[in-house]
Amino acid sequence: MLPRKEELIEHLSNKMTNQDIARIYGTTFQKIIQLIKRYDLNPNELRRVNKYTVYLHLFNNQVVYVGSGVWYRCRRYTNRRNSEHKQLMRDGKIEYKFVGEFDREEDARNYEKELIKKYKELGQAKFNKI
Repeated sequence: MLPRKEELIEHLSNKMTNQDIARIYGTTFQKIIQLIKRYDLNPNELRRVNKYTVYLHLFNNQVVYVGSGVWYRCRRYTNRRNSEHKQLMRDGKIEYKFVGEFDREEDARNYEKELIKKYKELGQAKFNKI
């Protein structure tokens, strides 16, 4: 089964990659690209790719990492320094949650720092350095 237009809009608005969407529906990312074209959607606009995001990585409902960057960075594991974090991401055990969008990178970084401090005080964000 393939996503309906409304579902595809929701997934893209949640900044999901074409590969992530394809995995949900048991299809290929190429098929998702075809659907995006068929529905005449603009994925860059829906994902708000010109914004800087702040996101959380959750494992067992606990925040294990706070990060910031462009929309797709939260799903990249190749640039992670911590091997446990990288492996959890590879295994698909990390949940992603976007918690902020900013026009300026500096604003995103400042919010990221605030959240790291907050979650460190709660004994979480174990993959973040202080």
